[in-house]
Amino acid sequence: MTVDTERATPVRLDRTTTLVVAAMAVAALMAVLNGTAVAASLTTLSTALGTGLDTVVWVTVGYLISAGLAQPLAGWASDRYGGRRVFLIGLAGFVLGSVLAGFAWSIGALIAFRVLQGFGGGLLEPAALALSARAAPPALVGRVMGFLSMIINVAPIVGPLFGAVLDTDPSWRGIFLINLPIGLLVLIAAIRLLPRDQAPDRPGGPIDLLGLILLPLGFVGLLIALNRVGTDTPVWIPLLAAAVGVILLGWYARHAATTTKAPVLDLGLLRHRGFVGSLIAMAAVGFTMFSMVISLPLFAEQLLGWHGLARGLLVCALGVGLIVSMSNGGRISDRTGPKVLVRAGAAVTAIGLATFALINPVAPAPVLIIVMIIIGLSFGFVAAPAFSSVFRVVPAASTAQATATLFIVVQLAASTGVTVVGVFTGLGQLGFSLIFALLALSQLIALAATRLLPGPPVHNGP
Repeated sequence: MTVDTERATPVRLDRTTTLVVAAMAVAALMAVLNGTAVAASLTTLSTALGTGLDTVVWVTVGYLISAGLAQPLAGWASDRYGGRRVFLIGLAGFVLGSVLAGFAWSIGALIAFRVLQGFGGGLLEPAALALSARAAPPALVGRVMGFLSMIINVAPIVGPLFGAVLDTDPSWRGIFLINLPIGLLVLIAAIRLLPRDQAPDRPGGPIDLLGLILLPLGFVGLLIALNRVGTDTPVWIPLLAAAVGVILLGWYARHAATTTKAPVLDLGLLRHRGFVGSLIAMAAVGFTMFSMVISLPLFAEQLLGWHGLARGLLVCALGVGLIVSMSNGGRISDRTGPKVLVRAGAAVTAIGLATFALINPVAPAPVLIIVMIIIGLSFGFVAAPAFSSVFRVVPAASTAQATATLFIVVQLAASTGVTVVGVFTGLGQLGFSLIFALLALSQLIALAATRLLPGPPVHNGP
């Protein structure tokens, strides 16, 4: 019996599945690479378009919120029309938004085109991941997610360097235009590799339009309030924005719980303890990752006096650690379960971030780089296992909805982090120390959430 079970369990992916996963990974990499390149070039965009940093951060925030709006559509549309079709539409929207952003003539136009790009990316990323998870055998989901994480997290290394190379006006436009040839290659691969969608057994119901309005607008209200704190804006504006945001989010919570059968965020999934733990951990991941990707180049430029390629060195150090830990974290969690890895990773990451917050005013550059590599090594053991655990703790029929919910939470947490960075960087040295102290706190929250995560997987058989 034991021998038969072992033979039935695949130990590696077949060629077709490997190619599908690789194509999906490149698609997700394209979106993440663009995001990190833009994040590393906010100062350049601010100068080229003649606007302040507190405004130009909305080039990133607008993308994240738009992606968060699209992601529940990805889950609903995948159930109704099929993941392949949703992926191709998302890819087309992302590439179109990229090309338009590359020709933007003002900060307003750039933000608008980034919103379009974000909507495409919001369909693209969850569809790519859901298609990969669906293609992989259940016993190898962690390995597949680890592979995806490894490919995607090349972006923290390549993105800032790519942004730094194009750190002039009008060369910054290449950050967006590069997505055209990459997107065309992914499109050809997807058409050839992905099987055509089958008609669903039970077509999805109507989309939750009210939820799609209430949820993003509620978060936009809170983000506007946070973005305006400490500026010359009259005090009543952020207070009003915060009040509107809280009211809309409260309205959404009541609506999702009582008046719709298919909410944007399915509160019914919160019955699964492991899913709740994964959501909290991944929210901390989104908040921490995007905050670091944006704040580290600004820190290097403003406080260390680094420019050009040197401005991306700290983010590259983070990325080096992430590649090692994320490529192994998902695979190891197949054997150990996510709890022990996320717990250890979050604890070490919190210590590393707190250390960076304390020593950054006085430590030499090599020490800061070493600390950031250590943070990357530990942080990946939070992100990869927490992410892959989502596909283990929810029913297979809920995978698309769970993926969309996860991405919404991550995007909203990331947009919050970006907004915080835009506010605190104006405080100079103190502001950067506060940013990294907050990031350390977010990892302590992830550490607390590990009590909800599943332990080692149970293997049936004698």
